[in-house]
Amino acid sequence: MSAPFSIAVLVSAGRHPVSGVPRACRGDAVAMAIGHSLAGSALRVLHAGTEDEPSLKDYMAYGAKNIEVVPVREGDDAIAALASVLRGVDVILTGCKAEQGAGSGLLPYLLAEALSRPVIANALEVKIERKDSSFDARIRQFLPKGQRRQIACATPLVIAVHPFAPVSLKYAYARQISGQIEVIPLTNPTCGAPQPDWVLEKAARTRVRLKAQEKKSGHARLLSAIVSEVKGGVVAFEGTTVDKAQVVLNYLREHRLVDF
Repeated sequence: MSAPFSIAVLVSAGRHPVSGVPRACRGDAVAMAIGHSLAGSALRVLHAGTEDEPSLKDYMAYGAKNIEVVPVREGDDAIAALASVLRGVDVILTGCKAEQGAGSGLLPYLLAEALSRPVIANALEVKIERKDSSFDARIRQFLPKGQRRQIACATPLVIAVHPFAPVSLKYAYARQISGQIEVIPLTNPTCGAPQPDWVLEKAARTRVRLKAQEKKSGHARLLSAIVSEVKGGVVAFEGTTVDKAQVVLNYLREHRLVDF
């Protein structure tokens, strides 16, 4: 199956947030699944980086038969390189953000600015409809507090797909070993202009406050929100420090905040 319009999806180098093991970024994999439903075998899958990136194998297992690699070294400007390759593509799909770094999530906006086209974020469903000689994108967009809205935008455009989009990801090892990786030579050697020197550091771990889980009905929670509630407790004035520590430990065990 092929589409009369051109569509491409960008995939990034995913990393597990805890172990750091290379894997497919879920947001990009969801965007690729939506792209397959729209364009079928005509979907282009691109990655800005190196061809030996280990996470690309996961994308092939999720259905990418051919991954086009735009050669960008670490620290180089990937926006200019991607813009030179994707300038003639009607619809560009990306994830909302990568799995690395606190400043991730700007690529769809910077790429749309470089291509002078609109960008739509947090897309859950995408449909392409023909309108006279052009195509329009009908998009169901994710909004906070469970709200959704339908919007329409003419192509060409950039769409950032929400990671909770209702698609099913099917992993197959046979597709992983049969997929191919192709390097696209850049016609403009200045596309990979170096960026300013960034300092990469690990994210600081924040303290999590222990709080007892309250199992109340909806009516009781509503009353506690509108009526001041007197909360009881135990104040250990007497006894040694060991006795006082035992009171605290008993409270943590009672509310299952510790498992020892």
